[in-house]
Amino acid sequence: MPRKATIGPAVFARVNELVGEGKSRTEAFAAVATERGQRPGTVAANYYRIARTQGASSGTRRRSARKTSTPRKPRPRRAAAAPARSPARSADADLTAIASEIAALTKQLVSRIEERDTKLRALLG
Repeated sequence: MPRKATIGPAVFARVNELVGEGKSRTEAFAAVATERGQRPGTVAANYYRIARTQGASSGTRRRSARKTSTPRKPRPRRAAAAPARSPARSADADLTAIASEIAALTKQLVSRIEERDTKLRALLG
């Protein structure tokens, strides 16, 4: 049988109590964290989990979709110093090196297989 959750509601109630006394939520999270021997992030997670289940607002508003399309101003481009090697060139060089290594190893493998076949034919034949 599942246990009834008690920590989350207790944290939620204590944070709301401290916020009611004039503290910010961040200060309340820190205070409850020291009281309970937890990290403020853990307290905040418990608080907001309970707030979501109770339908309480988190205090932040989500951005709604724009109803009209207004053109945005283009951002000014920054003059950046040219890197020694661009990432695309670096990736191409890396791929070229890897492909060369694969080709060399393949040639080595083929020569060893041919040597083995020659030895087997000599033994069998």
